[in-house]
Amino acid sequence: MSITVKKEISKAEVLASGLKKHLDEVKKIGISAEEIKKMEGMCSVLQKKDEELDALRNEASSKSKENQELLAALKSQMLTFRKTIKQRYMQPDWEKYGVPDKR
Repeated sequence: MSITVKKEISKAEVLASGLKKHLDEVKKIGISAEEIKKMEGMCSVLQKKDEELDALRNEASSKSKENQELLAALKSQMLTFRKTIKQRYMQPDWEKYGVPDKR
């Protein structure tokens, strides 16, 4: 869970606890038990959603790493092929094998 979300949930839980302890007083200023329960419910939902988001971030990070590894392998293979063509054939023939002539 992200630090920001964790802190905000903690603050909301402390607030809800304090409000519940003094429910009779806060009712006079327009804060109801239902609203406090609603805020606690939001904390629950937010915590679940943030955990889901963390799982998605981990999955994306893993896939990104795999992608970078594949890209590195592709570049390495292309470099090997280009070197082979450049060593074996004369420069005017490189282009027909897909090796750009960098003149």
